[in-house]
Amino acid sequence: MKKPNASRHLIRALTALLLALPAVVEAQFSFTTNNGAITITRYNGKGGDVTVPDWTNGHPVTTIGSSLGPQVFLNCNGLRSITIGTNATTIWSPLASFCYGLTAITVHTNNPAYSSLAGAFFNKRQTTLIQYPQGKFGSYTIPDSVTSIGNAAFEDCTGLTNVTIPYGVTNIAYLAFQECTSLSSVTLPNSVTTIGWGAFQECALTNVTIPNSVTSIGDLAFNSCNGLTAITVDTNNPAYSSVAGVLFNKNQTALIQCPQGMAGSYVIPNGVTAIGDWAFDDCGGLTNVTIPDGVTSIGYEAFEECTSLTGLYFQGNAPSFGTAVFVGDDNATVYYLPETTGWGATFGGRPTAPWGPPIIQTPPPTQTAEAGSAVGLWVKARGGLPLFYLWYLDDTNLLGCSTNCALALTNVQVSQSGMYTVIITNASGAVTSASALVNVIAAVERRAVPGVKVTGEPGSLLNVDCANSLSPAPNWTTLGSVSLTGTSQYVFDLMLPLPPQRFYRAWQPGAPGVIPALDLHLVPAITLTGNLGDTWRVDYINRFGPTDAWVTLDTVTLTNTAQLYFDVSAPGQPERLYRLVKVP
Repeated sequence: MKKPNASRHLIRALTALLLALPAVVEAQFSFTTNNGAITITRYNGKGGDVTVPDWTNGHPVTTIGSSLGPQVFLNCNGLRSITIGTNATTIWSPLASFCYGLTAITVHTNNPAYSSLAGAFFNKRQTTLIQYPQGKFGSYTIPDSVTSIGNAAFEDCTGLTNVTIPYGVTNIAYLAFQECTSLSSVTLPNSVTTIGWGAFQECALTNVTIPNSVTSIGDLAFNSCNGLTAITVDTNNPAYSSVAGVLFNKNQTALIQCPQGMAGSYVIPNGVTAIGDWAFDDCGGLTNVTIPDGVTSIGYEAFEECTSLTGLYFQGNAPSFGTAVFVGDDNATVYYLPETTGWGATFGGRPTAPWGPPIIQTPPPTQTAEAGSAVGLWVKARGGLPLFYLWYLDDTNLLGCSTNCALALTNVQVSQSGMYTVIITNASGAVTSASALVNVIAAVERRAVPGVKVTGEPGSLLNVDCANSLSPAPNWTTLGSVSLTGTSQYVFDLMLPLPPQRFYRAWQPGAPGVIPALDLHLVPAITLTGNLGDTWRVDYINRFGPTDAWVTLDTVTLTNTAQLYFDVSAPGQPERLYRLVKVP
């Protein structure tokens, strides 16, 4: 009998396996056939390291994706790498959005249209960056040969922190850096001419400088960059300009975007005639906006998610507006001047009301101050912007006129005691605040000292130690001992200067009936000086509140020419000031 040829069987088995492999590979993809060429439309596999076949059903794979269909590798979380061979010369981007594990995209070096470098995906000659793997993180420097960053090239690269874009890049396409949630810094070279729709949407950018080469910026270019506090445009830019970080078109006739980090009040400059789509989108800290009379149109979702917005103050007639202007900001009221036209009971779904004079919500506080200290006066008011604040002392001395609701006084003296008022004005009128008395008194020497409040059994002797560090063997030093006359008593640390850190412990020998405990407070230590036997009365007053509400703390007879009085009732109370009164 003829023996079986083992090698022949092995060859047949390998041939069968190789013949089966294309079917396995092809089963991972959906595709269409057109004129003998294959277009891959969808990846159906489980992920891992995936190779796009060069041939399917005996036909070459020439195209991956399409302009109309979904992305081939969309949401393939298990995908680690993509390898593309030589035949696919048309590849639509974005190719693999939301593939969080993707770390490499490799294109065969013989592919006549595409190439790759360090896992990034470029067109031939590396002039267009098509996609960057989402699994990459940290910093990335785009090669000098690149002139265009493709659609969604860095989309969802959540670990990317900063990108260096070389001079020569002219186009940043739509959604190029969308959802790069760690991207905090990007420098745009003075060669970029176009920033596409949503290009930096949902990035972690805090400020952006637009070079003067830019001539086109798409809607939502910096949308939902919630930390963005400044957008700066080169003063030589022929198409765009900025005021206080807000982005306008040339000649400042259309407001394009307001940084989401902007908070408080904002006055749109005169000359603006249009507020663009999503111009104030996601400005969660913005409270009110004044809109000049030249504005005739407001774009789609212009004030979307302005969750703190309470008032829009229009100086002119009602403008036209897009749908859903105020999505997500249910507290906004639209105010208009009585002599203007076109207003109804609502505007864009929000209630309207006539715009009147300012309303004072919190008047300036009456307070006591020590000579040589700083005093701050402030008022809280609402009304159409801009609000101007005129501060007066005793109704005659004008101290300041500005849009600042606070008045800062430094190194005050007794001569500056008196009644302070503020007159607040806007386009509709004026209102005067109630007077706030500022009483300037002589300063009393004092300092804050650490007070260790020990608690234990009345009559027990407690020891208090201190140390500057808690090393394995702390160097405890005796601070003091106290015989409790009640359940608690203070021991004071008078060391000068105090070290950067200080630790304390309380203990007593034997077996105490009540386990000792301690608490630490900063206690005002007031210096009393004079002759032996002199008697001083120590009074205090709260800094804010009536200026005649003095409270007596104690009467002290000097046993030394200089000694300290500790106000142990002060911790946890409003800020106090003191006076010393000699008792006959």
